[in-house]
Amino acid sequence: MKSQKLSLLLATIFCILFVITYLYNVNLVSHLQRFQKIVKAYELYVSDSKDFSKYVEDNNLEELSYLVEKQIKSQVRAKIDAAKQAFRSGNYADAAKLLREIKDIENPWLDEVYFYLGSSLYKIGEIESAKFYLSSFLDNFKYSIYRKEALLMLREFSDGELKKKVEETLNSMEEFKK
Repeated sequence: MKSQKLSLLLATIFCILFVITYLYNVNLVSHLQRFQKIVKAYELYVSDSKDFSKYVEDNNLEELSYLVEKQIKSQVRAKIDAAKQAFRSGNYADAAKLLREIKDIENPWLDEVYFYLGSSLYKIGEIESAKFYLSSFLDNFKYSIYRKEALLMLREFSDGELKKKVEETLNSMEEFKK
């Protein structure tokens, strides 16, 4: 009888240890799979893949969301630089096309986007659109380095209330310098 109880006790302990080991192994496999997904995401990020942000979202990798934002900003900056180069080369339509793609993406260079977009549109003859973007620029980016240049450009092709507002702003800027 005693040996049966001992055998039963040992079998119970063995079963408990087996269940604990099994659950620990399941947990390790789960962690390993998550780390494999993270490594794959880093590979996509390093290769500057467009699938990176979708992969992070699809696999619920919140810890990499800062890299998604960083990649978006990097892509936006690259497009701004390409648009500025096109603008300087006289390819205003190309510059406008690039800037229209990123005008609604939140980034630290929105003043630059709106200024160059308005300027490009003016150069290709889309005066009303140019007025819209340059006016929006003036309303939203009061401390931009492009402000005076935008005002001077708007003064050239605006009329009515807009022209009056531009003149007043330019005059106040001149008075402030004195």
